Amino acid sequence: MKKEGFGEKVRRLREERGWTREQFCDDERELTVRQLTRIEHGISKPTLTKIFFIAHRLGLSLFELMPDYIDLPDQYVKLKYDILRTPTYNRADLIDKRNGKLKQIYDRFYDQLPDIERVAIDALQSTIDVLETKSDIFGREIVKKHIPRIERKRKYDVNDLLVIHLFMEHAYLSNLRKKSDSRKMFLKLVAELPKQVMLMEPEDLFVLRNVMFATIRVLGAKEICDPIPALFQGLDQIMQITQDFQKYPIFSMLRWKYELLVHRDVNRASSYCKEAMVFAKLMGNLHLMEQLHAQWRRDTSEFMTFLSC
Repeated sequence: MKKEGFGEKVRRLREERGWTREQFCDDERELTVRQLTRIEHGISKPTLTKIFFIAHRLGLSLFELMPDYIDLPDQYVKLKYDILRTPTYNRADLIDKRNGKLKQIYDRFYDQLPDIERVAIDALQSTIDVLETKSDIFGREIVKKHIPRIERKRKYDVNDLLVIHLFMEHAYLSNLRKKSDSRKMFLKLVAELPKQVMLMEPEDLFVLRNVMFATIRVLGAKEICDPIPALFQGLDQIMQITQDFQKYPIFSMLRWKYELLVHRDVNRASSYCKEAMVFAKLMGNLHLMEQLHAQWRRDTSEFMTFLSC
């Protein structure tokens, strides 16, 4: 596949936002329509000043607009993806390993990273802090500054998803009142997540998967059920594309909860419970099997209590 040139990328991003060249250039003091046309057609190369202006107009950092502009250290990338790929299961030893890798990033690489990477790492750390403390005081500025920028994008990258995950954990702790701006933004991002399955690189789909799991948790807590089937479909697509079924027991658990809470269908919920157990057993994860058994007992007990009311 031919690599997208700078001008082609600018044109695509501008058109995705629904802007004409005249609208993009505004009063033409920084960039004229003629200059933008020549840049988009690859006829002329923009100066650094014009690149900064273009990035600002698109709501992007310089690194997002020109990802080849800065090479990220290989060891940093490895640490980052190790953290994202490795679940902790609330085990103290795994949590310590994750925290140790984050500390390495902050100690060895953070000061040299481009702004967008610093935001991503800070969002990741803030998400961990929110989950551990059950407080949304962590990462508020990140959410406030970057979610409106991400909301305008058609295609998300891994760093966008880390900020979205933080936003979802904040949403879990908030009221999300009907007709509020925060609820509208929340629902808009939720609707966009399944669309990303076919837009993202396969090797990054595990990050989208994790964000979708977190989003379903929020929707369940807020009793907003309509978007959940589309997220289930997206999760199933991800697992089929990646052939990574490590999270399938959790996926099946969420589906049984949905059947109990939304459709009141114990038989269908039970089939998903059995499915979860089979996958956990195939994985040899006895601890997960025990957790699933305990969760099924709690869920069915609560369901029977609800029916008797």
